[in-house]
Amino acid sequence: MKKYKVTVSETAKQDLENIISYLRYDLSEDIIADKYKILFKQKLMTLEDIAESMPIINEELIGHKNIRKINAKNYIIFYKIDEHTNTAYIIRVGHAFMDWERYLKDI
Repeated sequence: MKKYKVTVSETAKQDLENIISYLRYDLSEDIIADKYKILFKQKLMTLEDIAESMPIINEELIGHKNIRKINAKNYIIFYKIDEHTNTAYIIRVGHAFMDWERYLKDI
């Protein structure tokens, strides 16, 4: 099985920071924020080995081609694969119940 390099876009980094900040400061849940921070890191490390095994999301659902996802509890990590460089590019991270098409419109 291929090993993928995982690269996180600036937008996805901001998404992660916003999620952790929301959990920590808006909900006053330091322990949960720390657990999610660890969970996100674990999921990104997991992608190094399984990036190509995750299914491509139906284009009709999100309006974009060749985007894959991996779940992190009630959040979704969206990414694309570049087969030439064996890189998984993390595009966005968002809550599972959000409007994916609108959320992914600027990618």
